[in-house]
Amino acid sequence: MEQLMGKHAIVIGAGMGGLLFSRVLASHFQHVTVLERDSLPDDNQPRSGIPQGRHLHSLLAGGCRAMEGLLPGLVSDLRAGGAIEVLSGLQNMVERPGYDPFPRRHAGFSSYSMSRPLLELCVRRRVQSTANITVQQEVAVERLTHANAVVTGVALRDGRQLDADFVIDASGRGELTLRLLDDLGLPRPRETTIGVDMHYASVLFEIPADAAYDWKSVVTFPKAPHSSKGLLMTMIEGGRWICAVGWRGDEAAPTDRESYVEWTRNLRTQTAYKAIKDATMIGKVVRFAFPESRHRHFVELESLPSGVLPVADAICRFNPIYGQGMSVAALEAEAFAGLLKTREQDFGQLSRSFFEQADRIIEGPWNMAALPDLLYPDTRGERPADLMNSLRFGQAFLELAARDPAAHKLQLEIHTLLKPRSAMTGDPALMQRILAVMSETNQQAMVAAS
Repeated sequence: MEQLMGKHAIVIGAGMGGLLFSRVLASHFQHVTVLERDSLPDDNQPRSGIPQGRHLHSLLAGGCRAMEGLLPGLVSDLRAGGAIEVLSGLQNMVERPGYDPFPRRHAGFSSYSMSRPLLELCVRRRVQSTANITVQQEVAVERLTHANAVVTGVALRDGRQLDADFVIDASGRGELTLRLLDDLGLPRPRETTIGVDMHYASVLFEIPADAAYDWKSVVTFPKAPHSSKGLLMTMIEGGRWICAVGWRGDEAAPTDRESYVEWTRNLRTQTAYKAIKDATMIGKVVRFAFPESRHRHFVELESLPSGVLPVADAICRFNPIYGQGMSVAALEAEAFAGLLKTREQDFGQLSRSFFEQADRIIEGPWNMAALPDLLYPDTRGERPADLMNSLRFGQAFLELAARDPAAHKLQLEIHTLLKPRSAMTGDPALMQRILAVMSETNQQAMVAAS
């Protein structure tokens, strides 16, 4: 065990972020207690405290790598549970306007596809096998306790108080940390929000015995901003497809098998429709609404309470259609582990260092989601002055990736969070090539418009 930072740490929330951060803390505290207000199933069944748990979740390759590093053996557990290995770039059918489909090439790495309950179960079992971690379920935290601007533990709704040397707020919405700032008379962090008003509807299908496809997942992008209707479908454990459709605004939602299949038939392409039109639906259509993406800029606060650290969704909540949230939480936990190994700071300095690293992690996926979202005129949020130029640059990188396997590999590595965006922007020769494609496509657009 590393040199201890204290006797007891508390993690609020047993979701993906809370579980991963608890494993990091276990190497630096005598004991770690994870408090979860929900009941936790012993199998891979959805739980009520995760309303989006029945929907499709993506574990990006970068997130998977970080999780395996924090919990060695996790990938083997996922495989044993039936998770599907997907050769990135080759077994993904990606349909984009102008690329139906996008060229398919093996990028040299894999991702894994599974249900959210299976992933959470495997992570939770790995965490619970750690001797000095205790996971308590059906325990709700009312507030953070403090003295002299230092967090001392938590007050529970049942009247009990638990003392701690350090508290991780992985409760999702981060309201406990915000109320703490209010209690101490400190300002709340500035928030950047992007109102998307997205709606999702998800369904499980049995994969027909005679299904013969050379892909394991298919994503159909809408033609923005003219349409917001898109689809993502992937194989998961149990010989099933999980299919998710998404849209903005007042589009009529599919409610049963017939309307769901018809909904997919009316998409820009019919790849998914042809796969599911004769497949047996399992269960019911489930829906989820997502109003806005939100990034809280904790790093800008001059005064930070000592002894508490908000993480994952408490800092940044992404539009889930891009599948980034769990992987960003894993990368944050990995960065936090690195800070603790080289710790030469008190808790307050540690928090600031973490927020700086978290913002660097968030920047890439936030921009990958925010810029396309802002293309829709009804999206709420401040638009950068160079929005259209940034979108054209992204489209030029995509076109270069379609032409060049090396650029395609890098594009996938950035998209799956294996590499930061600086792997592209920091390469002068690559940037020159992207700008050349951008100039070419701009000229083509001008000729077409004349």
